[in-house]
Amino acid sequence: MSNKKVRANGQGTVFKLSSGKWRVEKTIYTNGVKVKRITKSGFKLKRDALDYLNKLNAGAIRLTASATFKEIYDLWSVPHYAKIANDTSNGYKAAYKRCENIWYRQFSSLKASDLQEIVDACPLSRRTKADIKLMLSMLYKFALQNDYCDKDYAQFIKLPPKGKPKHDAFTKAERDVLWKDYNSGNKFTGEILFLIYCGLRFGEYAKTERAKMYLDKRYFISGIKTPAGIDRTIPIADCIYNITDELYNKTDKKYLLTVPEKTWYTLYHATLQRLGIRDLDTHCCRHTAATALAEADVQPAIILAILGHENYSMTLNYTHISLDEMLSAVNKQYIPSSNAK
Repeated sequence: MSNKKVRANGQGTVFKLSSGKWRVEKTIYTNGVKVKRITKSGFKLKRDALDYLNKLNAGAIRLTASATFKEIYDLWSVPHYAKIANDTSNGYKAAYKRCENIWYRQFSSLKASDLQEIVDACPLSRRTKADIKLMLSMLYKFALQNDYCDKDYAQFIKLPPKGKPKHDAFTKAERDVLWKDYNSGNKFTGEILFLIYCGLRFGEYAKTERAKMYLDKRYFISGIKTPAGIDRTIPIADCIYNITDELYNKTDKKYLLTVPEKTWYTLYHATLQRLGIRDLDTHCCRHTAATALAEADVQPAIILAILGHENYSMTLNYTHISLDEMLSAVNKQYIPSSNAK
């Protein structure tokens, strides 16, 4: 049995336990969202419990002096995640799981070395380590704003140096595997082939507008980054016409891309892993197109026009290459015999 007394809204409560002692309860709200319940028991007298509660409400007692890392994370994450996209919050949640060793440590007692150990222990890429640092930085910013700590130790986390990207081209054998997988019904693999046979950067694919696709004429307008690459004519090879048609009809939205960027990257790397293909980055699709065109003895000026490469952009200003020439070029790329028209 308890004798619970509810006070004014947001002021907390005091009530008597069956043991005869008194307990204080106070719920913390952030932006109208319930994020934490503070309790303290063991008061012999009601007036002592009320005195403690009054001091809590007056801010005379620092609630977070002994709060754990997990408690501070819960206070921060609930209202923050309500305002951001799911794929973004999932990234923060994954970073939080990497911090399991300090979940129940007193937040204000953590030092830079504790955070550095978390980052150093992560066996994944530099990008994943950077995500951990970002999540911790946001958590410390919240903590400082609310007097949960006195110093931001996340700023001292050191990330490994950026490695120079290693770009390569998918081999013919790897392209065979991709085609076989697509033909067996795995439609996402078709998106990888689309990038390979169009020589697109992922950023260009993400910004390709359906309104600028002319399937009946076998080309679309896309491109970013350089003067030679912006809004260029990109031919559609015969072998990927059906893939392009599927992508066009997959949605009625403005762009071809129908999932968040992070989700697409996850699917891309998961597909390569499932197929036993080297985990090349998406830019290697572009390198594959350049390599395949060169292997087919396509003239360099035509390759540059298709890829929208910044080198020799002045030369291209004086070179007039027809769509028919570019279509002929992309149709010279290697494809498995089972996909030949």
